[in-house]
Amino acid sequence: MATHSGHVRSKPVAVALLPAGPAAVVTDTEAETAAKLFKALSDPVRIRLVSLIRRSPGGEACFCDLAEDFAMPQPSLSHHLRVLVTAGILTRERRGTWSWYRLVPEPLESLGSLLREGGPLADRPAPLPDEERSKHR
Repeated sequence: MATHSGHVRSKPVAVALLPAGPAAVVTDTEAETAAKLFKALSDPVRIRLVSLIRRSPGGEACFCDLAEDFAMPQPSLSHHLRVLVTAGILTRERRGTWSWYRLVPEPLESLGSLLREGGPLADRPAPLPDEERSKHR
């Protein structure tokens, strides 16, 4: 769906992933939403795309510039960008013959909050580096 500014976005993504209250557990709906976002981010190319777009001037990047950073066919890069747009992590705006991509911060901020404060993953201790593990054996 297109927004008033011409940005293209799929169905709105629920970003309220942080459960209410310190002892609350993530609901089924929150877990499903988080899983969809994690799935969209579960590829190294997509992680790099998010990072590049986030650090681009003005927080947006043209497909033409992104294509220079990736040694892959244009259809493959388009696929990865489409996955991120469909998940609500990026928006896409057509300007002439090129598409420009912009990061939508709320989904990533919600995932960060979920992992830091709100869900079962946040309750687990961080894994020890390999050297630390050998000291504790």
